[in-house]
Amino acid sequence: MAERLNTRKGLTLVLGIVMACSFLLYLPTLGHDLVWDDTSLISENLLLAGSSPLDLLGREFWAGSPGDPGETARSFYRPLTVFSFWLDQRVAGTNPAWFHLVNILLNAGVAALVTLLIWDLLGSAVWAGLGGLLFGAHSSHVESVAFVSGRTDLLAGLLVLAAALGLVRSLRPNRFVWAWLVVTAFPLALLSKETAIVFPILVALAPPLVQTGYTRRHWLLAAATASLGLGYLVLRSRVLGAMLPRPDLGAPVARLFEVGNTLGLYLGMFFWPLGHHQVKFPADPSFTGPTAYVVLALVFVAALPLAAVRHRLRVALFGGAWTFLFLLPVLNVVRIGPQAAERLIYLPSAGLVLVVITLLVSLTGVSRALGRTAVASSLVMTFVLGVDAFNRSRVWRDEGTLFAAMAAEAPTAPSAYANLANTVRFKDPDSAITLYRKTLEFDPGYSAAHLNLGVLLSQQGTHDSAIHHLNTAVVLDAGSVKALNNLGLAFFTAGMPESALVYFNKSVAIDSGLAATHLNLAGALAELGRNSRADAELHRALEIEPGLTPAHLMLAERYERIGLLDSAIWHMHRAEASDPTRPSLANRLGTMLVRAGDTAAAMASYQRALELDSCLVPALYNQAVLLAAGQDTAQALELATRAHRLRPDLTAVSSLYDQLSR
Repeated sequence: MAERLNTRKGLTLVLGIVMACSFLLYLPTLGHDLVWDDTSLISENLLLAGSSPLDLLGREFWAGSPGDPGETARSFYRPLTVFSFWLDQRVAGTNPAWFHLVNILLNAGVAALVTLLIWDLLGSAVWAGLGGLLFGAHSSHVESVAFVSGRTDLLAGLLVLAAALGLVRSLRPNRFVWAWLVVTAFPLALLSKETAIVFPILVALAPPLVQTGYTRRHWLLAAATASLGLGYLVLRSRVLGAMLPRPDLGAPVARLFEVGNTLGLYLGMFFWPLGHHQVKFPADPSFTGPTAYVVLALVFVAALPLAAVRHRLRVALFGGAWTFLFLLPVLNVVRIGPQAAERLIYLPSAGLVLVVITLLVSLTGVSRALGRTAVASSLVMTFVLGVDAFNRSRVWRDEGTLFAAMAAEAPTAPSAYANLANTVRFKDPDSAITLYRKTLEFDPGYSAAHLNLGVLLSQQGTHDSAIHHLNTAVVLDAGSVKALNNLGLAFFTAGMPESALVYFNKSVAIDSGLAATHLNLAGALAELGRNSRADAELHRALEIEPGLTPAHLMLAERYERIGLLDSAIWHMHRAEASDPTRPSLANRLGTMLVRAGDTAAAMASYQRALELDSCLVPALYNQAVLLAAGQDTAQALELATRAHRLRPDLTAVSSLYDQLSR
């Protein structure tokens, strides 16, 4: 069987099995939502839909996303990944199933390339297939596949592995033509994720790692990849203003321990993924000293060269170098936020799979029985990991299940509680308040939690506590227009428009281009009787956002009060045009038209309101009054009867019904 599989047809069969298994394992994710960062990067992104592919090349990864992604995230430059989101949106809008399908297909492609790379290095389609299955089923990859935003790792993995396959094949005699794949795939990998920048080091080390010699052509290829890497850094610098984030050296011994512990943590994620289910690992103070993870890292680093003394095991050095190089950018030499994240093991794990498969292959040289045991063990291990991956992928079904799992798995991580609170705050504000308070127990400086908690407390009428939390958010993030606006709204709701005015003015001073800020300022000014300035702010809001319905409504009511009915009606028309699905707007317009003497237009407005909501009692009443005034008593009675059935407790409705009935 091994001989039959080591043919082109046999290898094609192996690749088909690997890709089919990888695809079917994640097929249930087609029913999952867009969650967490997906909404900011895709469905709520303000720039993505209206961009051209060339625009994406000149923007950082989070451009157009609502909210502040943080200092670390602002250093991401991944235009190819963003382009894939843009292309998906062109094909399927924001349909989550399509985005998940693309992720599943990319993962199947990565598993196929792992299979091909192992086949090229070990020359065995059987072991290559087992390695591809192990990679495709590994449960530490769930986040990268089930989470649409994990596509950065899928694309980088696909392109780096394609470049690596070209590299290995270019080292064979008379096959340097494969170098074209290296110089094509590597720059695309860089545009998918920054960690690909270490690939030129692998190119320089490759000949001894795969047991070939250096040649002039290979040095040319190494120089080409280094030049491509430098060109990428220049492009990145022009877009972001910096080539790469600076390393955080700190106390040298403590930093060394932290790097070692983080390496051990990632190795533990791979070799025993059943022991953890965390998406992100919060910073661990113990990592600045010796822990069991350091021991695991030292054993791994020391064991590979010792194992490679045997000729049969030398290919493991390639896998070990791959693992270390692609983990290097995420070992906290440069701060990435959390201590570690599950999806960051995706690309390095290709090297670890190669190490494991190489060690298992060595057992076949000892005895046939050991070889069969090794094959059986790898199949059992793949099956167990596949079951674990299948179960874990269900966590990503929606934000409720995801953040509840994160809070359960990392009970001291404040972001888990904050994210879960964000998910439930509209449906269950009381639970959200409890979760935000839990967030602040672990991180009193979490400004977003203070802000959201303050908003909910203000809505519930707990004004003093709301103002306290919103003021804290302003102190923690002094330049936040959102925090200042919400603090102003809390004062306004509490009946303190003068205090509200102070914070709305500060918001305008920081950013005068936000229509909502001018709208809020106008509300406070109107409450204080400063009507002319309030009108000016409302007009300024409409200059910025012509379809701002609340501004049109405020101006319509203001003009109606002072008798400028034509202006009031004009703004009500604009309000209805901006929000044509609100029946109350059509009803309000009808009432203004009655005052202006245009009963025909008023009747049409009431009719539009009833077409949108046939049970809208004010529209039923108003239209019945107009019909009665026009002597159409029968039709008026029909409408009054409907209104009376819905709201017999309303005096005006009951009175009209009684009069028409008599």
